[in-house]
Amino acid sequence: MMGLSSFFLFASLSSAPTVGPDSTVFLETTVVTANRTEQRLENTTVSVDVLPLRVLEEKANARVEQVIQMAPGVTLQDGQANIRSGSGWSLGAGSRVLILVDELPALSPDAGGVLWNAMPMEAVQQIEVLKGASSSLYGSSALNGVIHLRTWEPSTEQRVRVSTMMEVYDRPKIRSLGWWDAPRARSAVRFAFSDSYGAKNQHGLVLHGQLFGDQGYQYLVGDQSARLHAKYRFKPNSKLEMGLQGQVWRSDRSSALIWEDFRLGYTPLDSSATQTQSDLAALTGHLKYRQGRQLHTLRVRGMGYANASGLDSNDYSNAGQSLHAEYLWQYFMEQGWNLSAGALFIGSAMNSPLFSGAHTSQNQALFAQVDKSADRWDLSVGLRWESFAVDGSSDAQPVLRLGGHYQVREGTHLRASWAQGYRFPSIAERFSASAAGALQVFPSPGIQSESGWTAELGIRQGVKKEGTRAGLQGYLDAAFFWTEFNQMLEFTFGKWGNLPGTTLSNYGFTSLNVGPTRITGLELTGGVRSYIGPVKVEGMLGYTYALPIALDPAGVYATDADGQALSYESTSLDPSQNLLKYRYVHNAKADIQASWKGWTLGSSLRYNSFMANIDAIFTDPLIAIFVPGVADSRYQLNQGDLFLDFRLNKRLTERFVLQAGVINSLNRLASPRPALLAEPRTVSLQLSYALN
Repeated sequence: MMGLSSFFLFASLSSAPTVGPDSTVFLETTVVTANRTEQRLENTTVSVDVLPLRVLEEKANARVEQVIQMAPGVTLQDGQANIRSGSGWSLGAGSRVLILVDELPALSPDAGGVLWNAMPMEAVQQIEVLKGASSSLYGSSALNGVIHLRTWEPSTEQRVRVSTMMEVYDRPKIRSLGWWDAPRARSAVRFAFSDSYGAKNQHGLVLHGQLFGDQGYQYLVGDQSARLHAKYRFKPNSKLEMGLQGQVWRSDRSSALIWEDFRLGYTPLDSSATQTQSDLAALTGHLKYRQGRQLHTLRVRGMGYANASGLDSNDYSNAGQSLHAEYLWQYFMEQGWNLSAGALFIGSAMNSPLFSGAHTSQNQALFAQVDKSADRWDLSVGLRWESFAVDGSSDAQPVLRLGGHYQVREGTHLRASWAQGYRFPSIAERFSASAAGALQVFPSPGIQSESGWTAELGIRQGVKKEGTRAGLQGYLDAAFFWTEFNQMLEFTFGKWGNLPGTTLSNYGFTSLNVGPTRITGLELTGGVRSYIGPVKVEGMLGYTYALPIALDPAGVYATDADGQALSYESTSLDPSQNLLKYRYVHNAKADIQASWKGWTLGSSLRYNSFMANIDAIFTDPLIAIFVPGVADSRYQLNQGDLFLDFRLNKRLTERFVLQAGVINSLNRLASPRPALLAEPRTVSLQLSYALN
């Protein structure tokens, strides 16, 4: 849709996680996302999931979103991450889930999206998923939660990981979809290096990068990219730490919005695709100073990017610069009291015909949080004031967060939280004007900020049995959640243009405030690790039931180009249950793995229930002339999405591992949103080398 749908940028200053390489993430796991300081996972006041490292390292994943989609309650639609049905489909124009890499945001200032193939998956050490409103700690884009990738820190001993993989697309079940004659594949070469040097390891270095190529399963849609990351840390003494981090990234990719037809679902509309060549460079500096019980942290990040992008005669090229500065003060007091406070400034400037010219934006924030830990209790109170301004249009709002944890007995933990959330519309949501063939994306400069709150009540029961070869570790977790939004922003398909005649150029997508909404539900997660004789068995599961509904289904929130009043009821294909559009009510994940004498056999399962409600206009007979097949796809794919993956690994030597895998082994078709088909079955092979 956009010349720069998103960019990726990260900087780090966090402690290395304590999870071992074979951990199933049960007991004594530490996380930093919940309170911006390390704490045990079971002591958090909100739901935080930590993905097992085996899902990242022991599957031949082509992209990091294949790993993230295994998190319970998390779905990805067209590259956008959603947690517990908090979002629908917005085509990369704004996200309610904040993506962090080493505590800094990886969302673009123009579109509020993320480019997944730029994520440093070769150096990821831990993935934490915080669920629920987190704006008080992380700002506007954390309205629905946070996905935090924590990467390697300089190691005391040399650490190396190198891998090369190839994944081949299989033929789809429907013969007409398979437009290619020769096999289509994607491949990657990745490396990561870490070490420390000098007296007392004062100097630390991390280098990692990737070469990636994807021929694509859609006609004319592919991706070629290269990136390099470098992190330097200097610790002259126990009180002071300084560091620099740089990144360069280049990508040559193409994308398509709408299919030609369901029967030709892997061919874009008019056999055309948007071509984008991107260049990005970033430099981040950090300073960390410990003074007694106080810790001062300063991060400054500068970035520049340029994109040459277009479709047919349309020019979507853009360029811009961004400055991110954040100061964090933490005071670790006696008797379990911790104080955190800080300030944030983000300024950006960009220019693009995609956004109808030049724009500037500023984001300032002040935040503070108090945490108290006792023998069995943990309490948190956080407050944040956030201000946004785009081209002179400004908005500001405070948000509050409350949370508590209580250990009932050994292994049994209760938690409860309530948090407000707030999100300012992205520049893309306000000003984006693009096209996919004749189909348009229309600007919506008058949209308002969305706000809301999330409440959660959860219980976590841990199990640990030691002393024998058949020792067992495990946990069960249940959480009830309730979320309400005001002025929720939804990406809506309709008639927004008024060109004369019957033309598809009058139809397309725009962002609209659709009124108040509510999302309630229940989430169950669990995991186990044990031995069956000499075989080590590890498993995890998650099930999320979410009921996202419109609270004012008859309320008029806009009028289209013909002057017709629009409401939830008038625009929904199935308004009978008041379900919000582009949502899944049921979502399930499972992964199990068995290891024996250097062999590892594993399987993953992912399930989404049928997407019951979409924009009704997609099935209108007039629109079906231009965008055919949406009704056909919904009729044939009405049982939900079920994906079953398998993997088999063999440790060849102490340092070499050969990995084979099948993703979507049943070769099931799925439509994550109207007029798009997900990829068919893929078969992969990866060879990895690891030192320490």
